[in-house]
Amino acid sequence: MTMTTERAPEASAPATTKPVRVALFNSGDPRGLKVGGIETYIRDYIQFHPEDIDLLFVGPDEIGDLKLDEINEVTFRGRTIKFLPISRMHDDANKYPDSIMASDTFRFLKLMWSKRALIGKVLKSGNYSAEIRRVEYAPFFTYLRVPFVQMIHVWGDKSKPMSSILGKHHYIRTGTEYLAAALCYRFYTVNPDLTAMFKRQYKPFGKKFDTLTTWANTDLYRPTPFNTDGTLRLLFAGRTDDFKRLDIMMEAVAAARKLISDPIEFHYVGDGDLNKYAQFPATEDITVRHGRQPATEVAKIVSHIDIGLLTSEFEGMPRFVIECMASGRPVVALHLPQLEKITRDTVSGYLVPRSDDQVRVIAQRIADTWAGIKAGQFDPEKVADCVDAHRPTTLLKKIWNDHRRLAGQPEAA
Repeated sequence: MTMTTERAPEASAPATTKPVRVALFNSGDPRGLKVGGIETYIRDYIQFHPEDIDLLFVGPDEIGDLKLDEINEVTFRGRTIKFLPISRMHDDANKYPDSIMASDTFRFLKLMWSKRALIGKVLKSGNYSAEIRRVEYAPFFTYLRVPFVQMIHVWGDKSKPMSSILGKHHYIRTGTEYLAAALCYRFYTVNPDLTAMFKRQYKPFGKKFDTLTTWANTDLYRPTPFNTDGTLRLLFAGRTDDFKRLDIMMEAVAAARKLISDPIEFHYVGDGDLNKYAQFPATEDITVRHGRQPATEVAKIVSHIDIGLLTSEFEGMPRFVIECMASGRPVVALHLPQLEKITRDTVSGYLVPRSDDQVRVIAQRIADTWAGIKAGQFDPEKVADCVDAHRPTTLLKKIWNDHRRLAGQPEAA
């Protein structure tokens, strides 16, 4: 169980005559080691939720210490919440299925359906509103007659490579997105461009869409001085989904080795198989594989590296980039429009235009950034200033107010 310093709850939370009850659903135990933006969202949501909101988490028990199909009380990051475990998690690794039936989303939906009487009784008797991350779950909560807030964390068009099996079946995705938009109370995406696209695509429900971008946990990710031992340490943390394009990243790291005379290390945090990439042998001798790590350990690793790398074809709003910058570490990334507002050349890193020459340019920007770090050009405090707006309590206030409205309670100022 990961423990961190508890941040004070939202100061402006109103006094209420009854608690606002929110149920979070996910296919991974927040106390476990599953890697992903959704898992980070839920962990931080638990840590920072205001005192007037009573949280229930519904999902698997990865630790094996809870009574199944009963409400347990657990303490996570200093906060006590209710936990309704509906299964044991025996295999929690990030694996990619070869069919829709084997997908994590389908398996969890099937599990929830098998426990629909239990879940419905708990939610209805407790007057809960729900919060979900997968559009495929929307009809289930409508069936239960439980109001819900929908979120979507990542989206890529059908021209982009991706490992997600559901992401490859676009007719299913479009249909479930439409249903979710029709059935939900509010629908959040993680960047303004995606919100605008959904408003156009699902125009009858346009007023429901809003943006809730990602953040860095400011209790964990804080600017610290750079290392001074002369070794350049590069980092990527996350899954090895096809759209992350680690093949490009490894090519660029190999090219950067030829430009930089100092020792280089390439750090990877996650449980993906790097050996599947044809480009890996060129960087294997300098790669440090940390495996899956809890958030506290990831923050320590980030504080000891120099430059973060991102080469994704698409993202929602990449939390890894925000966490690197909040730690005072510049990032070299392939261009994504949502990164334009936080990436400032020679201040917080570089955005590299997508082109046939992008590998060479990424390598050169790695070399430029390293030279700037050694010359004192990059200031960790100024890097962190670029993501100052990405704080959890500030960003989450709007979704907490949604749940207050659903519970018939006054909003927080």
